[in-house]
Amino acid sequence: MEKGYKNLGILLLLLIPITIIGFLKTYLGEFPNFEKDPGPAIHFHFTVSAIWIILFIAQPLLIKTKKHQYHRLLGRFSYVLFILILISFIPIYLKQIQYDYLPLTILTTSDIISVVLFYGLAIYHKKKVTVHMRFMIVLTLVFIFPAVGRIFIHWWGFSFMQNMTAGFVLKSILLLGLIIKDRSNSKNYMPYLIGIIFFTIRQTAIILAFYKII
Repeated sequence: MEKGYKNLGILLLLLIPITIIGFLKTYLGEFPNFEKDPGPAIHFHFTVSAIWIILFIAQPLLIKTKKHQYHRLLGRFSYVLFILILISFIPIYLKQIQYDYLPLTILTTSDIISVVLFYGLAIYHKKKVTVHMRFMIVLTLVFIFPAVGRIFIHWWGFSFMQNMTAGFVLKSILLLGLIIKDRSNSKNYMPYLIGIIFFTIRQTAIILAFYKII
């Protein structure tokens, strides 16, 4: 693993408390005795998403400890998990369409597209380890920011647009920081640049929909 990313797995352990805090009020705090059971679709989506996050943490740790065989094994397992993630989005997407709120529809649609896009690019470049890793880092942002958004909304009282704006700014700062880091070390920062472009397009579409310009 690249010297600058050798402690990536340890850093990604922060995803665990972020996820717990983010979903504490809306899911984990009531589990398993929900006042109003969210239904099997939500349970399924949360479970497979949590497994994804565990996978994100485990993979760089396996590389760091030179457990390459297990890294490849989990990589193959991710093919199945990817399909399960897409399946888990279907009932959520169909339910949100019923709200007839275009900004939310754009958000969920873009989440699905981002999973397909960044996972697909990561797998396409799986033999180019440095590029593969960077696309997986961008994909990690896609999965962790729903938890971050819930912290903004349920702990800090943010509105929908305040949440979307804060999330976009944070993602942009993180990706710009990684681009500057890679550029200064003459590394391939293109995955991060693609990530910023995608999140900027999504944020623009949400803003236009929120203000009913589209």
